[in-house]
Amino acid sequence: MDVRDARASFPGLEGKVFLDAATVSLAPTQARDAIASFLENAVLCPERDASTHHIAMDELRGRAVREAAALLRAGEDEIALVESTSHGLSIAARALGLGPRDNVVTDDLEFLQVAIPWFKLVEEGALGEVRVARNVEGAITVESIAEQLDARTRAVVVSSVQWSNGYRLDLAALSELCRREGIVLVVDAVQELGALVMDVQRTPVDVLVAGGHKWLNAPFGCGILYVRRELQARLAQPSWGYLGLEPPYGGWGTYFSTPSISPVRPYEFVATAKRFELNGTSNYPGAVGLGASLALVNEIGTAKVERHVLSLAALVRRELEAAGVRIVSRPEPESWSGITTFTVSGDPFEDEALLQRLLQARIYASRRYTSRVGGIRVSTHYYNDEDDVERLVAAVHAALPRSRALA
Repeated sequence: MDVRDARASFPGLEGKVFLDAATVSLAPTQARDAIASFLENAVLCPERDASTHHIAMDELRGRAVREAAALLRAGEDEIALVESTSHGLSIAARALGLGPRDNVVTDDLEFLQVAIPWFKLVEEGALGEVRVARNVEGAITVESIAEQLDARTRAVVVSSVQWSNGYRLDLAALSELCRREGIVLVVDAVQELGALVMDVQRTPVDVLVAGGHKWLNAPFGCGILYVRRELQARLAQPSWGYLGLEPPYGGWGTYFSTPSISPVRPYEFVATAKRFELNGTSNYPGAVGLGASLALVNEIGTAKVERHVLSLAALVRRELEAAGVRIVSRPEPESWSGITTFTVSGDPFEDEALLQRLLQARIYASRRYTSRVGGIRVSTHYYNDEDDVERLVAAVHAALPRSRALA
Protein backbone atom coordinates (compact mmCIF):
# COMPACT_ATOMS: atom_id res chain seq x y z
CA MET A 1 0.00 0.00 0.00
CA ASP A 2 1.23 3.49 -0.81
CA VAL A 3 1.46 5.70 2.25
CA ARG A 4 -0.91 8.26 0.72
CA ASP A 5 -3.54 5.60 0.08
CA ALA A 6 -3.69 4.89 3.81
CA ARG A 7 -5.54 8.17 4.40
CA ALA A 8 -8.71 6.52 3.12
CA SER A 9 -8.60 4.14 6.11
CA PHE A 10 -9.13 7.02 8.54
CA PRO A 11 -12.66 8.46 8.21
CA GLY A 12 -12.05 10.41 11.42
CA LEU A 13 -10.05 12.88 9.31
CA GLU A 14 -13.19 14.11 7.58
CA GLY A 15 -14.13 17.65 8.57
CA LYS A 16 -10.98 18.29 10.61
CA VAL A 17 -7.23 18.63 10.44
CA PHE A 18 -6.01 16.06 12.92
CA LEU A 19 -2.47 16.85 14.04
CA ASP A 20 -2.45 15.33 17.51
CA ALA A 21 -1.43 11.68 17.31
CA ALA A 22 1.01 12.42 20.13
CA THR A 23 -1.99 12.72 22.47
CA VAL A 24 -4.43 10.14 21.11
CA SER A 25 -4.45 9.06 17.50
CA LEU A 26 -7.27 8.05 15.22
CA ALA A 27 -7.97 4.37 14.65
CA PRO A 28 -8.28 3.01 11.09
CA THR A 29 -11.27 1.18 9.71
CA GLN A 30 -9.20 -2.01 9.77
CA ALA A 31 -9.11 -1.88 13.59
CA ARG A 32 -12.81 -1.07 13.79
CA ASP A 33 -13.72 -3.95 11.52
CA ALA A 34 -11.51 -6.41 13.37
CA ILE A 35 -13.07 -5.46 16.70
CA ALA A 36 -16.56 -5.59 15.21
CA SER A 37 -15.86 -9.13 13.99
CA PHE A 38 -14.58 -10.10 17.43
CA LEU A 39 -17.66 -8.65 19.13
CA GLU A 40 -19.94 -10.50 16.73
CA ASN A 41 -18.27 -13.73 17.80
CA ALA A 42 -18.62 -12.70 21.44
CA VAL A 43 -22.35 -12.17 20.89
CA LEU A 44 -23.00 -15.36 18.92
CA CYS A 45 -20.48 -17.88 20.38
CA PRO A 46 -19.98 -19.83 17.13
CA GLU A 47 -17.82 -22.52 18.77
CA ARG A 48 -19.25 -25.89 19.86
CA ASP A 49 -18.76 -25.11 23.57
CA ALA A 50 -17.84 -22.18 25.81
CA SER A 51 -14.36 -23.48 26.65
CA THR A 52 -13.42 -23.66 22.98
CA HIS A 53 -14.97 -20.22 22.53
CA HIS A 54 -12.73 -18.74 25.23
CA ILE A 55 -9.61 -20.41 23.85
CA ALA A 56 -10.38 -19.12 20.34
CA MET A 57 -10.76 -15.56 21.63
CA ASP A 58 -7.46 -15.78 23.50
CA GLU A 59 -5.68 -17.02 20.39
CA LEU A 60 -6.78 -13.89 18.49
CA ARG A 61 -4.21 -11.94 20.53
CA GLY A 62 -1.50 -13.70 18.53
CA ARG A 63 -1.83 -11.39 15.55
CA ALA A 64 -0.73 -8.39 17.62
CA VAL A 65 2.33 -10.31 18.82
CA ARG A 66 3.29 -11.36 15.29
CA GLU A 67 2.82 -7.88 13.83
CA ALA A 68 4.69 -6.22 16.71
CA ALA A 69 7.62 -8.59 16.20
CA ALA A 70 7.67 -7.74 12.49
CA LEU A 71 7.50 -4.01 13.22
CA LEU A 72 10.48 -4.15 15.58
CA ARG A 73 12.35 -6.92 13.75
CA ALA A 74 12.21 -8.89 16.98
CA GLY A 75 11.36 -12.49 17.77
CA GLU A 76 7.80 -13.30 18.72
CA ASP A 77 9.17 -14.76 21.95
CA GLU A 78 10.45 -11.26 22.81
CA ILE A 79 7.00 -9.63 22.65
CA ALA A 80 4.40 -9.36 25.39
CA LEU A 81 1.09 -7.51 25.31
CA VAL A 82 0.47 -5.02 28.10
CA GLU A 83 -2.28 -2.59 28.96
CA SER A 84 -0.33 0.59 28.27
CA THR A 85 3.07 2.27 28.37
CA SER A 86 2.52 2.89 32.09
CA HIS A 87 1.85 -0.80 32.66
CA GLY A 88 4.97 -1.83 30.75
CA LEU A 89 7.23 0.61 32.60
CA SER A 90 5.89 -0.58 35.95
CA ILE A 91 6.63 -4.19 34.96
CA ALA A 92 10.18 -3.21 34.02
CA ALA A 93 10.77 -1.38 37.30
CA ARG A 94 9.68 -4.38 39.38
CA ALA A 95 11.29 -7.03 37.20
CA LEU A 96 14.84 -5.64 37.20
CA GLY A 97 15.43 -6.70 40.80
CA LEU A 98 17.04 -3.41 41.84
CA GLY A 99 18.51 -2.90 45.29
CA PRO A 100 18.95 -0.06 47.79
CA ARG A 101 22.56 0.56 46.70
CA ASP A 102 21.66 0.79 43.01
CA ASN A 103 20.75 3.82 40.93
CA VAL A 104 18.82 4.46 37.74
CA VAL A 105 19.44 7.33 35.30
CA THR A 106 16.74 9.27 33.47
CA ASP A 107 16.39 12.89 32.30
CA ASP A 108 14.33 16.00 33.02
CA LEU A 109 12.31 16.08 29.78
CA GLU A 110 10.47 12.84 30.41
CA PHE A 111 6.73 12.36 30.65
CA LEU A 112 5.93 11.85 34.33
CA GLN A 113 5.05 8.16 33.95
CA VAL A 114 8.59 7.40 32.80
CA ALA A 115 9.84 8.69 36.14
CA ILE A 116 7.12 7.54 38.56
CA PRO A 117 7.97 3.82 38.99
CA TRP A 118 11.62 4.50 39.78
CA PHE A 119 10.98 7.32 42.25
CA LYS A 120 8.42 5.11 43.98
CA LEU A 121 11.06 2.40 44.32
CA VAL A 122 13.31 4.96 46.03
CA GLU A 123 10.48 5.88 48.42
CA GLU A 124 10.03 2.19 49.26
CA GLY A 125 13.73 1.73 49.91
CA ALA A 126 14.01 -0.72 47.01
CA LEU A 127 16.25 1.61 44.96
CA GLY A 128 18.99 3.91 46.16
CA GLU A 129 18.69 6.85 43.79
CA VAL A 130 17.28 8.22 40.55
CA ARG A 131 19.89 10.35 38.80
CA VAL A 132 18.75 12.98 36.33
CA ALA A 133 20.49 14.21 33.18
CA ARG A 134 19.50 17.82 32.50
CA ASN A 135 18.40 18.99 29.07
CA VAL A 136 20.34 21.70 27.26
CA GLU A 137 17.95 23.89 25.29
CA GLY A 138 15.62 20.96 24.76
CA ALA A 139 18.28 18.38 23.90
CA ILE A 140 19.16 15.28 25.88
CA THR A 141 22.60 14.18 24.78
CA VAL A 142 24.23 10.82 25.34
CA GLU A 143 27.11 12.72 26.98
CA SER A 144 24.76 14.22 29.56
CA ILE A 145 23.46 10.75 30.41
CA ALA A 146 26.98 9.30 30.53
CA GLU A 147 27.95 11.92 33.12
CA GLN A 148 25.34 10.47 35.50
CA LEU A 149 26.56 6.87 35.30
CA ASP A 150 28.68 5.17 37.91
CA ALA A 151 29.51 1.66 39.08
CA ARG A 152 26.10 1.34 40.80
CA THR A 153 23.99 2.34 37.78
CA ARG A 154 21.74 -0.57 36.82
CA ALA A 155 19.45 1.00 34.22
CA VAL A 156 18.99 4.00 31.94
CA VAL A 157 15.33 4.86 31.40
CA VAL A 158 14.46 7.28 28.58
CA SER A 159 11.97 8.10 25.88
CA SER A 160 13.27 7.65 22.36
CA VAL A 161 11.23 10.72 21.35
CA GLN A 162 10.39 13.37 23.90
CA TRP A 163 6.72 14.21 24.29
CA SER A 164 6.94 17.99 24.80
CA ASN A 165 9.26 18.98 21.94
CA GLY A 166 9.67 15.84 19.80
CA TYR A 167 13.41 15.53 20.44
CA ARG A 168 14.66 12.24 18.97
CA LEU A 169 17.40 10.75 21.10
CA ASP A 170 20.53 9.26 19.56
CA LEU A 171 19.36 5.81 20.56
CA ALA A 172 22.12 4.00 18.68
CA ALA A 173 24.85 5.84 20.61
CA LEU A 174 23.03 5.37 23.91
CA SER A 175 22.58 1.67 23.19
CA GLU A 176 26.30 1.32 22.52
CA LEU A 177 27.11 3.12 25.78
CA CYS A 178 24.79 0.92 27.85
CA ARG A 179 26.10 -2.29 26.28
CA ARG A 180 29.66 -1.24 26.95
CA GLU A 181 28.91 -0.44 30.59
CA GLY A 182 26.65 -3.45 31.19
CA ILE A 183 23.62 -1.27 31.96
CA VAL A 184 20.04 -2.19 31.10
CA LEU A 185 18.46 0.23 28.61
CA VAL A 186 14.71 0.75 29.10
CA VAL A 187 13.02 2.75 26.33
CA ASP A 188 9.60 4.36 26.23
CA ALA A 189 8.89 4.36 22.48
CA VAL A 190 5.28 5.50 22.60
CA GLN A 191 6.06 8.75 20.73
CA GLU A 192 8.05 6.98 18.01
CA LEU A 193 6.83 3.46 17.31
CA GLY A 194 4.50 3.47 14.32
CA ALA A 195 5.87 6.71 12.87
CA LEU A 196 9.61 6.09 12.64
CA VAL A 197 11.71 3.02 11.95
CA MET A 198 12.66 1.09 15.09
CA ASP A 199 14.83 -1.97 14.51
CA VAL A 200 16.05 -3.76 17.64
CA GLN A 201 18.53 -5.77 15.60
CA ARG A 202 20.19 -2.63 14.26
CA THR A 203 19.77 -0.62 17.49
CA PRO A 204 19.68 -3.05 20.42
CA VAL A 205 17.67 -2.11 23.49
CA ASP A 206 16.85 -4.29 26.47
CA VAL A 207 13.27 -3.33 27.27
CA LEU A 208 10.94 -1.29 25.07
CA VAL A 209 7.37 -0.26 25.80
CA ALA A 210 4.74 1.49 23.72
CA GLY A 211 1.03 1.90 24.29
CA GLY A 212 -1.11 1.42 21.22
CA HIS A 213 -3.26 4.54 21.28
CA LYS A 214 -0.79 7.09 19.89
CA TRP A 215 1.31 6.57 16.75
CA LEU A 216 0.26 2.91 16.45
CA ASN A 217 -3.33 4.10 15.85
CA ALA A 218 -4.90 1.39 17.99
CA PRO A 219 -7.82 1.67 20.39
CA PHE A 220 -7.11 2.05 24.08
CA GLY A 221 -6.03 -0.62 26.52
CA CYS A 222 -3.37 -2.66 24.72
CA GLY A 223 0.27 -2.00 23.92
CA ILE A 224 3.63 -3.66 23.36
CA LEU A 225 6.37 -4.75 25.74
CA TYR A 226 9.59 -5.95 24.11
CA VAL A 227 12.12 -7.77 26.31
CA ARG A 228 15.42 -8.81 24.76
CA ARG A 229 15.68 -12.59 24.73
CA GLU A 230 19.04 -12.71 26.49
CA LEU A 231 17.73 -10.59 29.37
CA GLN A 232 14.50 -12.45 30.07
CA ALA A 233 15.91 -15.08 32.42
CA ARG A 234 17.48 -12.37 34.59
CA LEU A 235 14.19 -10.60 35.23
CA ALA A 236 11.69 -11.36 37.96
CA GLN A 237 8.23 -12.47 36.87
CA PRO A 238 5.79 -9.75 37.99
CA SER A 239 2.58 -11.80 38.21
CA TRP A 240 1.42 -15.40 38.07
CA GLY A 241 -1.50 -15.82 35.67
CA TYR A 242 -2.31 -19.38 34.62
CA LEU A 243 -2.21 -18.59 30.90
CA GLY A 244 1.51 -17.97 31.34
CA LEU A 245 2.06 -21.63 32.21
CA GLU A 246 3.46 -24.08 29.72
CA PRO A 247 0.33 -25.31 27.90
CA PRO A 248 -0.90 -28.65 29.29
CA TYR A 249 -0.95 -31.79 27.19
CA GLY A 250 -4.03 -31.72 24.98
CA GLY A 251 -4.69 -28.05 25.69
CA TRP A 252 -6.67 -26.24 28.38
CA GLY A 253 -10.00 -27.70 27.32
CA THR A 254 -8.71 -31.21 27.97
CA TYR A 255 -6.97 -30.17 31.17
CA PHE A 256 -10.07 -28.64 32.76
CA SER A 257 -12.11 -31.78 32.07
CA THR A 258 -9.54 -34.17 33.59
CA PRO A 259 -10.76 -35.53 36.98
CA SER A 260 -7.29 -35.90 38.50
CA ILE A 261 -6.13 -32.28 38.16
CA SER A 262 -5.16 -30.50 41.36
CA PRO A 263 -3.98 -26.96 42.15
CA VAL A 264 -1.43 -28.44 44.58
CA ARG A 265 1.54 -29.08 42.28
CA PRO A 266 4.68 -27.43 40.88
CA TYR A 267 4.09 -24.82 38.18
CA GLU A 268 6.32 -24.21 35.18
CA PHE A 269 5.89 -20.91 33.33
CA VAL A 270 6.89 -20.18 29.75
CA ALA A 271 10.43 -18.92 29.22
CA THR A 272 9.46 -16.09 26.86
CA ALA A 273 8.35 -12.46 27.16
CA LYS A 274 4.79 -13.73 27.60
CA ARG A 275 5.59 -14.43 31.24
CA PHE A 276 5.59 -10.65 31.84
CA GLU A 277 1.91 -10.40 30.89
CA LEU A 278 -0.94 -10.62 33.40
CA ASN A 279 -1.85 -13.95 31.75
CA GLY A 280 -5.48 -14.08 32.71
CA THR A 281 -8.53 -13.31 30.60
CA SER A 282 -7.30 -10.09 29.00
CA ASN A 283 -8.37 -7.17 26.86
CA TYR A 284 -9.18 -9.19 23.77
CA PRO A 285 -10.87 -6.35 21.83
CA GLY A 286 -7.86 -4.10 22.46
CA ALA A 287 -5.43 -6.76 21.27
CA VAL A 288 -7.51 -7.46 18.16
CA GLY A 289 -7.62 -3.75 17.31
CA LEU A 290 -3.90 -3.37 17.95
CA GLY A 291 -3.12 -6.31 15.68
CA ALA A 292 -5.08 -4.76 12.82
CA SER A 293 -3.47 -1.34 13.26
CA LEU A 294 0.01 -2.86 13.38
CA ALA A 295 -0.73 -4.85 10.25
CA LEU A 296 -1.58 -1.62 8.42
CA VAL A 297 1.77 -0.03 9.37
CA ASN A 298 3.63 -3.14 8.28
CA GLU A 299 1.70 -3.26 5.00
CA ILE A 300 2.70 0.31 4.17
CA GLY A 301 6.27 -0.24 5.32
CA THR A 302 7.98 1.63 8.14
CA ALA A 303 10.64 3.17 5.90
CA LYS A 304 7.95 4.76 3.72
CA VAL A 305 6.04 5.88 6.80
CA GLU A 306 9.14 7.53 8.27
CA ARG A 307 9.98 9.39 5.06
CA HIS A 308 6.45 10.76 4.85
CA VAL A 309 6.25 11.71 8.53
CA LEU A 310 9.59 13.54 8.50
CA SER A 311 8.86 15.23 5.17
CA LEU A 312 5.68 16.72 6.62
CA ALA A 313 7.52 17.71 9.81
CA ALA A 314 10.10 19.57 7.72
CA LEU A 315 7.31 21.34 5.83
CA VAL A 316 5.66 22.35 9.12
CA ARG A 317 8.92 23.88 10.31
CA ARG A 318 9.56 25.85 7.13
CA GLU A 319 6.03 27.20 6.86
CA LEU A 320 5.60 28.07 10.52
CA GLU A 321 8.92 29.89 10.64
CA ALA A 322 7.81 31.86 7.59
CA ALA A 323 4.58 32.67 9.43
CA GLY A 324 6.56 34.40 12.19
CA VAL A 325 6.50 31.93 15.06
CA ARG A 326 9.46 30.31 16.80
CA ILE A 327 10.12 26.58 16.50
CA VAL A 328 10.82 25.12 19.94
CA SER A 329 11.86 21.70 18.64
CA ARG A 330 15.57 21.30 18.11
CA PRO A 331 16.98 22.41 14.71
CA GLU A 332 19.23 19.39 14.01
CA PRO A 333 17.51 17.17 11.41
CA GLU A 334 18.77 14.00 13.10
CA SER A 335 16.73 14.92 16.19
CA TRP A 336 13.47 15.45 14.31
CA SER A 337 10.41 13.25 14.76
CA GLY A 338 6.71 13.43 13.96
CA ILE A 339 6.31 16.03 16.73
CA THR A 340 6.98 19.70 16.04
CA THR A 341 6.53 22.22 18.85
CA PHE A 342 6.35 25.98 18.35
CA THR A 343 5.55 29.11 20.31
CA VAL A 344 4.13 32.50 19.42
CA SER A 345 6.46 34.45 21.67
CA GLY A 346 7.37 32.20 24.58
CA ASP A 347 4.33 33.49 26.44
CA PRO A 348 2.08 30.54 27.49
CA PHE A 349 -0.99 32.79 27.46
CA GLU A 350 -0.40 33.78 23.83
CA ASP A 351 0.17 30.14 22.93
CA GLU A 352 -3.06 29.14 24.65
CA ALA A 353 -4.99 31.84 22.79
CA LEU A 354 -3.61 30.62 19.46
CA LEU A 355 -4.35 27.00 20.33
CA GLN A 356 -7.96 27.86 21.06
CA ARG A 357 -8.23 29.57 17.66
CA LEU A 358 -6.85 26.43 16.01
CA LEU A 359 -9.29 24.18 17.86
CA GLN A 360 -12.19 26.43 16.88
CA ALA A 361 -11.11 25.94 13.27
CA ARG A 362 -11.18 22.15 13.83
CA ILE A 363 -7.40 21.89 13.71
CA TYR A 364 -6.40 19.44 16.41
CA ALA A 365 -3.18 20.21 18.29
CA SER A 366 -2.20 20.50 21.95
CA ARG A 367 0.00 22.46 24.35
CA ARG A 368 2.66 20.60 26.32
CA TYR A 369 5.60 21.50 28.59
CA THR A 370 8.25 19.75 30.67
CA SER A 371 11.01 21.59 32.57
CA ARG A 372 9.97 24.81 30.77
CA VAL A 373 10.44 23.22 27.35
CA GLY A 374 7.35 23.22 25.17
CA GLY A 375 4.61 25.16 23.47
CA ILE A 376 1.99 24.26 20.87
CA ARG A 377 2.61 20.69 19.74
CA VAL A 378 1.58 19.35 16.33
CA SER A 379 1.96 15.77 15.12
CA THR A 380 2.41 14.81 11.48
CA HIS A 381 1.51 11.17 10.95
CA TYR A 382 1.32 8.97 7.89
CA TYR A 383 -2.38 9.75 7.38
CA ASN A 384 -1.66 13.49 7.13
CA ASP A 385 -0.79 15.32 3.94
CA GLU A 386 0.43 18.69 2.67
CA ASP A 387 -3.10 20.12 2.68
CA ASP A 388 -3.27 19.55 6.43
CA VAL A 389 -0.07 21.54 6.87
CA GLU A 390 -1.35 24.34 4.62
CA ARG A 391 -4.54 24.63 6.65
CA LEU A 392 -2.57 24.74 9.89
CA VAL A 393 -0.26 27.46 8.62
CA ALA A 394 -3.15 29.50 7.17
CA ALA A 395 -4.93 29.36 10.52
CA VAL A 396 -1.77 30.45 12.35
CA HIS A 397 -1.36 33.36 9.92
CA ALA A 398 -4.97 34.39 10.46
CA ALA A 399 -4.70 34.23 14.23
CA LEU A 400 -1.46 36.16 14.65
CA PRO A 401 -1.32 39.96 14.80
CA ARG A 402 -0.36 41.28 11.37
CA SER A 403 2.85 42.83 12.69
CA ARG A 404 4.03 39.47 14.01
CA ALA A 405 2.99 37.52 10.91
CA LEU A 406 5.04 39.90 8.74
CA ALA A 407 8.06 39.86 11.04
